[in-house]
Amino acid sequence: MSKPHLDGWAAQAADAKFAEPDTCSQRATRFERTIRRRNGMEYAAGLLVIALFGAGTIASLARGEWLLALGPLLVAMGALAVMANLARRGSNLERRPEDSCAAHLRRQLAHQSAALRSVPIWYIGPLVPGVLVSFGVVTFKVAQRAGWPIALSGIAGPAAVVLGIFAAVIALNLWAARSLDREIADLDRRTHQQ
Repeated sequence: MSKPHLDGWAAQAADAKFAEPDTCSQRATRFERTIRRRNGMEYAAGLLVIALFGAGTIASLARGEWLLALGPLLVAMGALAVMANLARRGSNLERRPEDSCAAHLRRQLAHQSAALRSVPIWYIGPLVPGVLVSFGVVTFKVAQRAGWPIALSGIAGPAAVVLGIFAAVIALNLWAARSLDREIADLDRRTHQQ
């Protein structure tokens, strides 16, 4: 029997890259933990918004300001919608036994990327009616007492701040989605190399 050419095989495989068996699983678990932590903070923020704007609603109703109560009520309801949307769109996906670790991680990354890209619709969108009603009612009430020029100039600053916050939230989420898309491309490249 002749000696196999092990040296030749070893030379051909010198540039091969093998991952530790648990590396993918650890990465997937770490990503899922990050998503759970992020969602927990979002739920806490949502509960805070509901408490604060709910208190604003109650305070306005106690003073007989029914129209003024509508804005904070809509913001609180919008926060509830955001939390429901987050549970549906931004939660971790269940692991499927037929998926490899890499396939599961890719599904998770793609799912979160899609959620981040659609933030203007499901995260910002539900808050907009309450914000618009709040600004509209306050502007109208001030205009009745002090005139429209003063009312509009007084609301311009707060409206710019809220618009800036919404724009920053959208931009940060789109940036995060692009980052996840790069991870997906990297994972695809590694998967096809093996």
